[in-house]
Amino acid sequence: MTHTTLTRSFSSLYLSNLIGVPVLLQSGERLGTLKDLVINNEERPRVVACIIKSRSARYQGTITLAWEGFAITVEEHRYSLICKQEIPFTIGNTHSQLCRNILDQQIVDVNDKKLVRVNDIRLAFLVTGAYPVAVDVGTSGLLRRLGVVEFTTSLLGVFKRSVPSRLILWSDIEVLSQQSRNIKLSVARSKLLTFHPSDLSDIIEDLDAKTRNALFTSLDHEKAADVLEEMEDDAKVSIVEDLPVEKAADVLEKMPSDEVADILSDLHEDKAEQLLEEMDRATSIEVRELMEYPEDTAGSLMSTDFLTFSPETTIAMVLSELKRLKPDADVLYAIYILDKAQHLLGEVSLRDLVINDPALPLSAIMETKPIAIGDTEHVGSLTRLISKYTLLSVPVIADDRTVLGTIVIDDIIHEIFKNKRVTL
Repeated sequence: MTHTTLTRSFSSLYLSNLIGVPVLLQSGERLGTLKDLVINNEERPRVVACIIKSRSARYQGTITLAWEGFAITVEEHRYSLICKQEIPFTIGNTHSQLCRNILDQQIVDVNDKKLVRVNDIRLAFLVTGAYPVAVDVGTSGLLRRLGVVEFTTSLLGVFKRSVPSRLILWSDIEVLSQQSRNIKLSVARSKLLTFHPSDLSDIIEDLDAKTRNALFTSLDHEKAADVLEEMEDDAKVSIVEDLPVEKAADVLEKMPSDEVADILSDLHEDKAEQLLEEMDRATSIEVRELMEYPEDTAGSLMSTDFLTFSPETTIAMVLSELKRLKPDADVLYAIYILDKAQHLLGEVSLRDLVINDPALPLSAIMETKPIAIGDTEHVGSLTRLISKYTLLSVPVIADDRTVLGTIVIDDIIHEIFKNKRVTL
């Protein structure tokens, strides 16, 4: 009877076609059944070994042999592995197992920026070896593993329907599961770092707790802070609760003080105090002050990150300072003009800075009656002000008009969507 050896010319198979197939010696003696395939973690992963469940007289239990000693044969659509040479293989930290580490695991589709589940793996067989080239995240992958894909396809064909199939190229995925400890996480992080913080936060929120914490911990402090800001409130608290105090404090220091105050207010009191003690003194003091405000007040929403200048400062000097500081976009909605006692004198928009003569002092272009809100006023008053005057930001002042902070439109929108505090 004729056997076709797939590994001598290009062909491809799904992993489900191979798992459980008989493994035979060239003499025809049965060595066992295929349990898993091992790949290396190079940029283009290659199958380097196979794991065999054996009950032969020679081996009892599980054995791992190098892939180079094997060939795949097919007879009447039934596959077998032929062991031409028994080469022992040791699985190390630079290897992963397709069934154990990747199949049925959550992965990131880096094109659609979402989590998907691996139902099957497509393998390509070249003269240089066997390579995983794609994952099947569609229904067909599950049906194939159950052995009913052909029956289901035929049945649906009667109704002119087809089994949903979706392949994602191996280069377009990232494996994140903690079970996949051997996957090169440095490569995964480099791709994930290109995601918008909002997309990355959605992915992290959908991960199991262990994987979520591992991935979040791997981010640098700046990226972690940006991602944490985009998360749902309960996810923020969960992440910070599980992080080591030092790591959590480093991340929180990169966030606006009002955001930090909100998070710490929802933490267990002991954990919040540990974090405040770990943070640098200036930030800790700011956050403590914000946490003293009742939830429904403007002070509880304000950020203490804002730009101030004296009235005699020229536009040219301000622009030069902005280039040096490189502030976040929400800080640039407006700059505030203060006297020596930090009282609010006026406000200047970024537009006014750009269109006016750089030699002019800020006093010549500032709005001398800026709309402001008291720190103890209700948040509902703030929403009415922003709506009435179409404001992008509002300075928050004390009774003596000392500027304490600022609230930007983003914060108000966040509160409205959360339906947490705002009462119109």
